[in-house]
Amino acid sequence: MIPQHTFIFSPGEWLGEGTISFSASPEKIRFYTRWVIEKEEKGGIRSFQEVEMEGVEDHVHNSFRFFDKGDKGFKVELRNNLVGIATGKGIINEKTLAWEFHGHNEIEGYETYKLLSNGDYELHAEYASADLFRTIIDGRIWQKSKE
Repeated sequence: MIPQHTFIFSPGEWLGEGTISFSASPEKIRFYTRWVIEKEEKGGIRSFQEVEMEGVEDHVHNSFRFFDKGDKGFKVELRNNLVGIATGKGIINEKTLAWEFHGHNEIEGYETYKLLSNGDYELHAEYASADLFRTIIDGRIWQKSKE
């Protein structure tokens, strides 16, 4: 049986914040994110993520599709202007959702979401570029209340 995670597996809106750092710099940049998770359809679950970074005019827009869900895992597809299309695999257990992209020219990395007792998720992600620069992302996300 698949653990009951509301993030990525139930329709809704999620908000988040945290910091982004880069291996080439000691500076940390604040970020804010918004996820919109759509209802599951035959092709999987679609979601859209927007990331706004403090001091950066352009926002990052990602489109995700989560599909082939099983008891312990799933597949993920990422689309954006920088990467194009990348596919990866995910794992799921009672407290964690995670996915990784491996073997793609444009993207190499992972994201981990740990479920907290209040229903929020703590997130940690690391991505490496072809020139070996690393991007490290730490923060949390929470479901937007339905008011």
